[in-house]
Amino acid sequence: MTECPIECINRDLICESPADFLEKHGSFFLTLFGVFTGVAGLVLTYFLKSRCTEIKCFGMFCKRKPIDLDISDVEITSATN
Repeated sequence: MTECPIECINRDLICESPADFLEKHGSFFLTLFGVFTGVAGLVLTYFLKSRCTEIKCFGMFCKRKPIDLDISDVEITSATN
């Protein structure tokens, strides 16, 4: 059995530069970034559409006064073809 010292191993296979790593795995990180921003967008949309005065979600806190709905502000129309 032959033992090889560490100097004979091709270092390019072991240590890759950060640019090479990002080039190989860029689509994964782009997908991960898209998922996180999509979830953040859903949470913010929930905050906007909610009628609650205080919302606590994933460590975020929002205290607000929602706009009061009045029946006179609603317009009902019928759709006729």
